[in-house]
Amino acid sequence: MSGVEVEIAAGADHASWTDYLSAAPGATLFHDWRWGEVIADVYGYETLRLVARRAGAVVGVAPLTDVRSPLLGRSLISTAFTVGGGAVADDAGVGEALADAARSLGEARRVSYVELRGGAAAHAGWIAKQGVYASFEKKLPANADEILAQIPRTRRAEIRKALALAAAGRLSIRHGAGVDEFYPIYARSLRDHGTPAMPRRFIESLAAAFADETEIALVSFDGAPVAALLSFWHGERVMPYYVGALDGAREARAFDYLYYQLMRRAVDKGAGVFDFGRSKIGSTHFKTKTYWGFEPAPLTYYVALVRAKSPPNVNPANPKFALAARAWKRLPTPLANAVGPVLARNFA
Repeated sequence: MSGVEVEIAAGADHASWTDYLSAAPGATLFHDWRWGEVIADVYGYETLRLVARRAGAVVGVAPLTDVRSPLLGRSLISTAFTVGGGAVADDAGVGEALADAARSLGEARRVSYVELRGGAAAHAGWIAKQGVYASFEKKLPANADEILAQIPRTRRAEIRKALALAAAGRLSIRHGAGVDEFYPIYARSLRDHGTPAMPRRFIESLAAAFADETEIALVSFDGAPVAALLSFWHGERVMPYYVGALDGAREARAFDYLYYQLMRRAVDKGAGVFDFGRSKIGSTHFKTKTYWGFEPAPLTYYVALVRAKSPPNVNPANPKFALAARAWKRLPTPLANAVGPVLARNFA
């Protein structure tokens, strides 16, 4: 840790922050400066960007969102409204210095807890949250025609049924769709699953801020949209991130077609990794990703308790929210779309 100085980055540090991340192992899309700008614009939450320097050179960073939830209290999260974040550091000493600074900020701001969603391992005094989530990613072949053979037989059979529907002119996909087409499908789908949708303005702001890294695909069945997917492209990877489906998607094998076509598109665009994101261990989404041949990699998040007595469990899958989720599914779509974004700001 000797010689490492940590401070809160200012606007003038934007370029050096970005330059550091462009070459740092472990850097993700969720460390990008623009995430904080979107969160501030949509939610009004401040992002504190910790930057570590040694002899004047940047050797680590950690973005922290100051979340002020009306329902769940105040916390510092790296990075809020994402599945990742944490400290990116040149070595363990830098990671420790960033963790210390994050905790000190939490104490000064009297938050309930500080959470680092991955990144460099935190040291003594931090709780390692394990066994909750797993990530899924897989290297893609150099030739798109080799993808199908690498998918397990049962899922491959469903993809072939989807391809047959496409060959018959009943199923199609269009890349480059807009948020106006995506959001109604996404919001309705989340309502049907008992989960509040992110605000439309959040999706619009992300798509605008990451215009060169964002792409929306729309799947139609017999001429009607049935599924939509917003993906991020970051470095060598493609990241299917926000997705939704309507009635008819199951019959159309829309998800099978959607993800298979995205894999092919990724290979054609030179992406080497398909990042299927995180899922709660044991959930339906977790099992579905294994059916595609992806191996789960357990995730570790690090929590420092400041005013809280125990680690948080604020995701919508928490059993405490089960009754609310069941009620949510029965809400009229217009009401869910109006209230959902207000609630979603609490699940950072």
